[in-house]
Amino acid sequence: MAISAIPILPVESISGNQFRAMRLIEEATQSFLQGTPVMITAADGGVTAWQGTVYSQAQTAICGISYEAASGLASTGLGAPAPFSPLTGLGAAFYGATTGWPFQVPNQTSARNIPHGQPINDGRVGFILPTPDTIFSATFGNNGNPATPTNAIVGKAYGLTIDSNSRYWYVDANKATLGTNTAVIVVSLDLRDVPASGTRVFFQFIPQYVNLLG
Repeated sequence: MAISAIPILPVESISGNQFRAMRLIEEATQSFLQGTPVMITAADGGVTAWQGTVYSQAQTAICGISYEAASGLASTGLGAPAPFSPLTGLGAAFYGATTGWPFQVPNQTSARNIPHGQPINDGRVGFILPTPDTIFSATFGNNGNPATPTNAIVGKAYGLTIDSNSRYWYVDANKATLGTNTAVIVVSLDLRDVPASGTRVFFQFIPQYVNLLG
């Protein structure tokens, strides 16, 4: 059963400082949504959706929560371009169609018309770092079913699972074995919600299961 989870979002910092964020090259063919836990691919450094299992190795640890959706790049980072690289160079790509009218320029096969206001994809994707200072909010569930969060879960460790319906991740009460399948600590109920089946909780990441990229 799906629970209709919503994106994981940062909500506050303990220090009152701004959330730490980063943009790195995106791994090829990614389709993850905003609010997805992401990790760094060891082979090429590309950002990819987290594989869902807790490991201590940096390459499989969560490096953040995406604040934008993946772009489905044809190759990792499209070459990670230098600033102001030409549109035909590696790392420059439109969001959307790039062939046919009105994108092609007559008699200039390598040129492209850029629609007014059209952003350029620089081959990178952004994410909020899972620092101990940052509190996140996520839907609460149990093994694919909606669950009601109570004060009894505060201070407990749980894992994260992707919802088959919405494709967003939720705090999963079914994953509660510390060191095996946990990733976060619930710090409170989300007081913006009246506690009910599938409402939200506030959490922090467990430091040993994340990769803060040095």
